[in-house]
Amino acid sequence: MSLLAEAPSGRHFAQFHRDTETEDRRRDTLTESAFTFVEAGLRRGDSVLVIAGANHRDRLFERLAAGKISPQSLRDPGQLSVLDAELITTRLVAAGLPEWAPFRNAVAPALSRLQPSGRDTRVYSEIANALWHGGNTEAAIRIEDFWNALASTFSFSLYCGYTMDTQSEHSYAAPLEELGRTHSDILGTPEDEEFGVALDRASKEIFGISLTQMTGVSKEDGARRFPSGQRTMLWVKRNLPMSTAQLAERARHYFRDTRA
Repeated sequence: MSLLAEAPSGRHFAQFHRDTETEDRRRDTLTESAFTFVEAGLRRGDSVLVIAGANHRDRLFERLAAGKISPQSLRDPGQLSVLDAELITTRLVAAGLPEWAPFRNAVAPALSRLQPSGRDTRVYSEIANALWHGGNTEAAIRIEDFWNALASTFSFSLYCGYTMDTQSEHSYAAPLEELGRTHSDILGTPEDEEFGVALDRASKEIFGISLTQMTGVSKEDGARRFPSGQRTMLWVKRNLPMSTAQLAERARHYFRDTRA
C-alpha cells in the first residue's frame, strides 16, 4: 500500500504536482493524491482534518461522493472536519510572518475535537502551498516547522500538497531544500520518475556522465528525501548553477518526447 494510503501516524510528507493543461482536460493530480489520502483514512475509521481552498475542497468532495462517501454525513458525527485554507492563510500573514500562537489557535481546536472520534488522525493541508505559490517561501517554511511543533502535542499524519513545476529551473531558485528538512518524506509521482530518466539523458549529453549516482550519495539529509530527478536538479543548483537552466530545458525536451 502506498504511503499516502497507509499514512502512519507521526509522518509529515509532501508531494509536488505540476497539474498542467492537456488537450481538453486538466490533469488534477493534486486532487487525486489528496483523495487517496483522505478516502483511505475515512474508510478505515480515521478522523480527518482537511484544510483546503474552496475550489480544491469542492473537487475533493466530488471525488469522495463519486466513491460513495458523503462528506456531510461524516462531518455530522465528527469524523471529518474542514477548514478554509485561504481564510487561515490570510489571517496568519496579516501582520507579517506567521506566529506560533495564531497558528495553534487556528488548527488545534479542530484537532482536539477530532482526536477522540477515530482510530487515528490524518491532516491534509494547503496552507504552506498557498504561501509558497504566492512567493512567501519563508512563511511557508515557518508553517511547516509549526506543524512539526504541533506534533509534539497531537498525534497525526500530515500530507502537504504543493503545486509546483519541478521541471522548471525557476522552482529551484526558491529554498526547496528547506521542504526536505521540514518533511519526513517527499513523495514522488510517476512524472518524477520519467523526468529523472530524462535528466539522466540530458546530463550525459551535457556533462558526459549521469548525475544520478552522485546525487544518490549526497550527504545532505534534506536533499536525500527528494525523488531522484529533483535531487539531480538540487545537486546541479548547488554545484553547477550556471547549467541549471540548460539541463532543465534539455530534460523537458526529452520528457515531452517520451509522452508524444
